[in-house]
Amino acid sequence: MSKLFESLRWRIKTARHRVAGTRQQRVAAPAPAGITGEEHLDRQLVNRLAKPKPISVGHFRHIGKVLTPRERIWTRILGTIALVALAFIGFRAVVAHLDAIPLPKGSYTEGLVGAPQFINPLLSQTNDVDADISSLIFSGLFRYDENLHTIPDLAEKYSVSDDGLTYTVTLRDNLRWHDGTNISADDIVFTFSSAQDPEFHSPLYLSLLGIQVSKTGEREVTFRLPEPHDRFLELLTTGLLPEHLWGEIPPIHSTLNEYNLNNPIGSGRWRFKSLTKDGRGNIKTYSLVPFSDAVGAKPYLQEITFKFYSDPGSAVAALNNRTVDGIGYLPNELEAEVNDPQIKRYALTLPRYTAIFFNQQANPALREKSVRQALTAAIDRAKILSDVLELKGEIVEGPILPNTPGFDPTIQEPAYDPAAAEKLLDDAGWSRIDAAAYAQLKSSPTTTATSTTALHGATATSSQPIAANAPAYYRRNTAGAILELNLTTVDSPENAKGAELVAQFWRGIGVDVNVTIVSKNRILREIIKPRSYQAILYGEVIGADPDPYPFWHSSQVADPGLNLAIFSNRQVDKLLEEARATQDGNVKAKKFQEFARLVNAELPAIFLYAPTYTYAMRASVKGFAMTKIMLPQDRFNQIFAWYVKTGFQWR
Repeated sequence: MSKLFESLRWRIKTARHRVAGTRQQRVAAPAPAGITGEEHLDRQLVNRLAKPKPISVGHFRHIGKVLTPRERIWTRILGTIALVALAFIGFRAVVAHLDAIPLPKGSYTEGLVGAPQFINPLLSQTNDVDADISSLIFSGLFRYDENLHTIPDLAEKYSVSDDGLTYTVTLRDNLRWHDGTNISADDIVFTFSSAQDPEFHSPLYLSLLGIQVSKTGEREVTFRLPEPHDRFLELLTTGLLPEHLWGEIPPIHSTLNEYNLNNPIGSGRWRFKSLTKDGRGNIKTYSLVPFSDAVGAKPYLQEITFKFYSDPGSAVAALNNRTVDGIGYLPNELEAEVNDPQIKRYALTLPRYTAIFFNQQANPALREKSVRQALTAAIDRAKILSDVLELKGEIVEGPILPNTPGFDPTIQEPAYDPAAAEKLLDDAGWSRIDAAAYAQLKSSPTTTATSTTALHGATATSSQPIAANAPAYYRRNTAGAILELNLTTVDSPENAKGAELVAQFWRGIGVDVNVTIVSKNRILREIIKPRSYQAILYGEVIGADPDPYPFWHSSQVADPGLNLAIFSNRQVDKLLEEARATQDGNVKAKKFQEFARLVNAELPAIFLYAPTYTYAMRASVKGFAMTKIMLPQDRFNQIFAWYVKTGFQWR
């Protein structure tokens, strides 16, 4: 042991001499107070001999002993900022590699005005509620995509003959009805044959008239047309009916079948689940769930429920109090009453125009072109668009809508010019008379009247006449006939307000106008079908790929045709027939332009506006991407993409 201490002393002594030698070469650092020079030298020696140790985490436990209070505060602040920054960077890194994806969960509830009656694709066309629900339960050979193009649905493929008269359609394999039964070509033949049977009372009867349907294979059907029809595939979007359930039911009893309502069986993406009724038997809710064997993408929503209301105001109230997630249609006049900020509004364009159609057979004055010109020039369509639609739409100038084949922007209706309208009537011999002379003429039994009351008695079937201010003056012709006109429209806020505005414009040029509002359930039966009107303000849906034939060809002037102007012109007929027969889009467009010019020159109707369709839905429902629809039920064309629940997936 003594040798060990001797060795240590020798090393210390040697080191001291080394340090002392070094001290002579530099200025010695003074020793701290209270420590002798030798002790200080020893400490320097020990520090020189000791091996340096790396800094470890444990050293930071003592950092507070060497920092001032101010330094400790700043250290905590900077440390917190660093931790937050690191956490944010980590969060962003994780989020950057995650995608939000829809989950097959959740439900959707929609409020509809009205009640279901026929959940049947052959009977649903006259009731929006029926059409909405039928479009989900039933599927056709073809369907519309988000751009309203016809694409195969139950059909696997199809072909068209060179002459355009024969369509051959092949079904997909392994198709099933909601009850599990296989779908076959027999079901297709049965469906279209039923629609062609007058005893079935299908609104599709006229559209399918003359078309022969035959089975040419277990999965193949052939349609033979009496004449080429380039929009025939649109007819094949009609939902199919199962023959094994409907085949034994006499067509005359089709409206009495329980499958119309209680348990409709189709092949669409949605199948019937349940319905509820109140104590008086009125249906209150109608629920659907996904059909696992349906063609196409599976929906994310796991249930859709419809609730029914008697009027739009009640439906809007249900939307505000969150009883429903959306309503089928939001009228312009009620839009301000939607007070929930979470409600989104979708303005959908429609291939539809609203016009005033003249029945020249019902009022002799309307046969005079100068009178029709004056009535047109007297209407301020911009004011109608503003006051009635709140600018939610656009003014139209003829039977061909913008952005459709054959539209010609140079075709214009007479501009709003009340002075020109008055001059037209003055020049045509319709002289002005005051109220006293008018009253005397009306009381005279020999007075010739131009109203429907005198000619056809149409107003006897009308209801709810609107009281209005009398014109400042009246007009009569040389035969003593008073210029008076009955304007009829359907009972809706939009149409009623529009009709009253039109009446005010016409009264301003001396026309005695009576406005008649007819309920929706009577307008077709009592007014349109018998053509019992002088002038009717009405909207017509002309289709995604418009074909004016059903609305303007002379063969369509009588019911069930749609030629509401009862317009007959041989040149127009020829153009529309040639347009239907050609497959050349440029030729078709030119034919439509010529047709529109002829209609514009004759003025059988006054074209007012093309409205937009406002669909209101809670923001929590995502995936809605439609921008245009052909019919209200087309808002559901992409409902399989709607969702309310989301999850995350690592990218």
